[in-house]
Amino acid sequence: MDEFKIGDTVQIKEGARIGSVGTVVYLDEPRNLYLVRVGADYQNYFAADGIELFRP
Repeated sequence: MDEFKIGDTVQIKEGARIGSVGTVVYLDEPRNLYLVRVGADYQNYFAADGIELFRP
């Protein structure tokens, strides 16, 4: 689990929030998932292939 780290700004590539930009706030190493927070009202877990580093 070294693709992303806490604090990285990422863009969501799948699901209902595709295209949204958020921040990695937690690494769930046993499940190989990243918790991404988008704004103040949404957060969800994503696998590494469901997100990418955001490049404005």
